[in-house]
Amino acid sequence: MCQVRGRYRASVVRHTAYAIALAAVATLALSCKRGNSEDAEPSTAVLRVGLGQTSATSPLNGLRQLAQIVGTVEGLARLTPEGHVEPWVAAKWEQPKGGRSLIVTLKSGVKFHDGTPVTGQEVASLLPAALRTTMGSTVEDLDAVRAVDAHSIEIVFRRPSPFLLEALEVQIKKPGPAIVGTGPFVLAPNSTTDLKANADYYLGRPQIGDVQIQMFPSVRTAWAELLRNRLDMLYEVGFDALDSLESSRSIAVFTYVRHYQYLLVLNNASPALRDKEVRRALNMAVDRQQLTQHALRGHGVPSTGPIPPRYWALPTELPAFTVDPMRAAEILRGRNLRFNCLLASDPANERMALELKRQFAAVGATMELHAAAQDEIYAAEQKGSFDAILTEAISSPTLLRLYQLWHSKSPGNPGGRWGNATTDAAFDRVRYTEDESTYRSAVADLHQEFINDPPAVFLAWTERARAISRRFVVPSLESGRDPLAVMRLWTPHPDQRLASRN
Repeated sequence: MCQVRGRYRASVVRHTAYAIALAAVATLALSCKRGNSEDAEPSTAVLRVGLGQTSATSPLNGLRQLAQIVGTVEGLARLTPEGHVEPWVAAKWEQPKGGRSLIVTLKSGVKFHDGTPVTGQEVASLLPAALRTTMGSTVEDLDAVRAVDAHSIEIVFRRPSPFLLEALEVQIKKPGPAIVGTGPFVLAPNSTTDLKANADYYLGRPQIGDVQIQMFPSVRTAWAELLRNRLDMLYEVGFDALDSLESSRSIAVFTYVRHYQYLLVLNNASPALRDKEVRRALNMAVDRQQLTQHALRGHGVPSTGPIPPRYWALPTELPAFTVDPMRAAEILRGRNLRFNCLLASDPANERMALELKRQFAAVGATMELHAAAQDEIYAAEQKGSFDAILTEAISSPTLLRLYQLWHSKSPGNPGGRWGNATTDAAFDRVRYTEDESTYRSAVADLHQEFINDPPAVFLAWTERARAISRRFVVPSLESGRDPLAVMRLWTPHPDQRLASRN
């Protein structure tokens, strides 16, 4: 879900491994449809999930909040890796009034965890507040939400926008301290780390009856417990441990490309980086393929710009940042370019920063590295007292998420200091297109503007993995997909001897 920042570090940009866990674990709620299994035997399988973290004391990223969002909430729609919007709790929708209205028909038989039905009246009452969170500043285009009848709602807009359809990923849940959603798992009573199968789930009870989340001081500690058969799944495996885990016969490793990419954010107001030709030269200086191999050990996809490479409206023949160190050195000759780079202390960040520093030095630019705490980086962004920041930011699968990050008027943009007037104008053109042809053209223009006047050096999309005991059978997945997307379809392996060997 694309969220509005109170403190943006918690919802859009991640500087710690654990903040990533919060954003990615939410994908448990987005599972693929299967046939009705109302007559199936009650679920009894227990899935023990280990999660390593870097800070056990963060109140924002606490275990209780993590457990609440695992598999409990769903949206009216779900997003494909290509950024298409597909019905989920919604059965279908249509757009009358020249695209200024959405009539959303709800699936029948959907219930909240408290047993009450999901009705048009209930959804219409919940949606305005939820849309404000999902849409950020674009919520100003929303005019009204009303129930049409018990099975449908109408969302009315002030003007057509493709972002409004993307906002249908909005989570449907009741207000209150406990999350009462519609998903396949329910937080167990009096627990913050134990989830139970939703016996009344409208797509059928999950085969896993109990999900138990355990926190560990590090991924390595959780990994050791997985190898001892005290866990069934390691939630997230960084590329540092990936090669070692892949050799295990008792563990299946599923790799996937995350929605986050590494960025070197450049402050347009910084005297050193004010000239867009300097920012273009820094982009020319970076060999992203080499950077991915050296800094990410091959576990990533080199960036071609801000927009995810699989996005459905991106042109086939895509202009990209040209790797041209000689031209970069020519532009920077005589400038004596020196600038500071803030980064969070993290092994991956440090490797990325050192490789960037080396490549910049080769074209005559000096990047001085300064490790800082999250609060320091956040404060620098708000004040504009930085030259560059190396970070990871959510950048896919939709352009609404990118808009929230880069548009200066978005609450997701820290201090309005990411991006520039050029990219703002390009985003606004995308936001108000009214047909697919115009939209594709506007997306191409947006990509080109980021190349012409780059507010960042776009580096690489990161790869992660889930490590899952072969005690569980995971349905076949499209290459690169997250297995958590179909977790409700996992089944215990029928060969109990295999389970005992783990």
